[in-house]
Amino acid sequence: MLRNPVDIEPDQLAQELLQGKTFTPAFITTKVNGSLRRTKDCWTSQQIICMDFDNGYYDRILKQKVKDISITWEEAQEEFKTSAMFMYKTFSHTDDWPKFRVVFAYNEPFTDINLLNAHTDQLFKKYPYADESTFQVERLFFGGTDLYVFDYENRLQINHDLVVKGGYYDLNYYSNNIDIIQATVSPPTSSDTVNTYMSNIDMIQSLSVNIINRMKNTYKPITVSSRKEVYDYLKKINLNEYIGIASKQFHDIFHNESSPSANIYQDPKTGYWWYKCFSSSHPFTGTIIEVTERLTKLNKPKSLRYLMECFNITIQKSEWHIEMENLIQQNLELLNDEEFIKEAYPNLNSLLRTPLYYSVLREIHLIALENISTLIHIEDTEEAVFFASINYIMKRLDRWCDFDRFKNSKERRIRTILSLLVYLQLLNRIDIERLPFEYVNRAKLEAQKKHYQNMITFWTIPSMAATHMNEVEMLAKQFKDLGMTVGNFDRQMVLKTLGEEEANRIFPMRKNEQLSRLNEHVCEQLEMTCLKYITEYGWVTENRIIENTYLEIEDVEAEMRKRDKRIKDSIVTEEDKSKWLYELKRRQLKKIIGGLMINHGLKKQKLNNKLMEEREIPLHYNENGNPSYPVVYFTVEYT
Repeated sequence: MLRNPVDIEPDQLAQELLQGKTFTPAFITTKVNGSLRRTKDCWTSQQIICMDFDNGYYDRILKQKVKDISITWEEAQEEFKTSAMFMYKTFSHTDDWPKFRVVFAYNEPFTDINLLNAHTDQLFKKYPYADESTFQVERLFFGGTDLYVFDYENRLQINHDLVVKGGYYDLNYYSNNIDIIQATVSPPTSSDTVNTYMSNIDMIQSLSVNIINRMKNTYKPITVSSRKEVYDYLKKINLNEYIGIASKQFHDIFHNESSPSANIYQDPKTGYWWYKCFSSSHPFTGTIIEVTERLTKLNKPKSLRYLMECFNITIQKSEWHIEMENLIQQNLELLNDEEFIKEAYPNLNSLLRTPLYYSVLREIHLIALENISTLIHIEDTEEAVFFASINYIMKRLDRWCDFDRFKNSKERRIRTILSLLVYLQLLNRIDIERLPFEYVNRAKLEAQKKHYQNMITFWTIPSMAATHMNEVEMLAKQFKDLGMTVGNFDRQMVLKTLGEEEANRIFPMRKNEQLSRLNEHVCEQLEMTCLKYITEYGWVTENRIIENTYLEIEDVEAEMRKRDKRIKDSIVTEEDKSKWLYELKRRQLKKIIGGLMINHGLKKQKLNNKLMEEREIPLHYNENGNPSYPVVYFTVEYT
């Protein structure tokens, strides 16, 4: 094909294509390093352009092409009747999924590939649903069926004024150029004044007021409540318009290169526009924010102010929003001073025992800060409410938290930490009954859209002022005094220890939820054993309660399989059952021991010689026969 290029009339070309023959519209006759290949480097000239309309797009999630009818075969007959020569159906065309190719010719051949790209980009701008790959100059086109002739004499006109270095200017595309009046040294006359065009890139680099004024006159003023809203708005501004390059592929604007390596594209999910340079030596990816910072050489605050002036953006916050923003910032300052927390609030510090606890609490604050403009104002309590799903919180934490040690239980661990923070009143979950219907409905729709099993949680953040932090410290002390543990912390522990009202505060989404019959049975039997030994001996240990509690469970193996998915098809031995029952009783005792202490006036203390003498408690031994000093529970008043 490359060695035998031919000149052919349009009607002949159409007939050859109907016979299933393949062609490339370009003359590829320029050898590179002595070789002739079907590449753009070997491109010589071209007069014909083809556009494919496949009426679909590739879905990255489904990993397949999805039908999306933008133009039918019949609609194309009307659309291209004065511009195209002919069109034909491709071999994959069906009646319910039309796929066809439209063939155009220009009034003269292109001999400048940049000029060709400028014109194909204009076509793609007019028909964005066309297959972009058809504009590759080295592209092969296969034949097809069902020829439809518009007029073999139809010609598109070449505009030689389009080409500029690195891209092209469309004179009807306002942001690609701005008139600059340059006066000569002599007194100005009509002949002394000339119109020239200054590129947007040059104006951005020089911080010219011309582009600022033009953007201000084009973009309507907008008032927002936060920098996050500013960034979101700016990132959705068309980058092609802003920097004045409409080519799909162009030379990178940040470094010199011999062939185009940059492009601009829009993320269909976020609506953000991205600039990407694929150069191996000067790679770069950024939004309008980063592009402006590089062009202007300004720091972040000054660059943002420049963009806000260009696009008529004003940040205006209410007094309440300012107050909430200050509250969150001051909380973050306290959380960043872990040494102060360690000294001032030792019980709290012992509960926030790893960096993950602080990371979760900081991340919740950052989420609230980023959404400051959309916080729900509950006027009677002055609370600021926002919503964030567990999945979203975990995704954000993934950026800097190492979950490898507990990756199989990551969600359960994060849920436990969040519940503990709510217990400590460092964070509040909000009962949806307190919220306006529109916000609850919005959260329900968000959960449905993302296929969440439960509705997204609503949160508020209290002020970590000294008075409140003293209450937090008391709650942390209570947690330790009642023998509550982080590993077993859940609604059942709170319900059995602190009562229903507190359980509903910490777990409002599970209000009125009943415990399983098995859990209730185990708790009842453990309590009976505890009281039996307290009554008879005046003291008891956790191990004595567990070992002397008998459970009436009809089918232990069935319960094991129902509660532990890891068992699957494994054979369950009697030893397995015994170990499982012991662990079940141990976990359930941890969840109720605090409640037993409150309800029956018990105190706990690690066994020592003085306690053994006062309470007549014998020395304990572990399984290796060595002396052991377990925690002992006993009545406060001993007679």
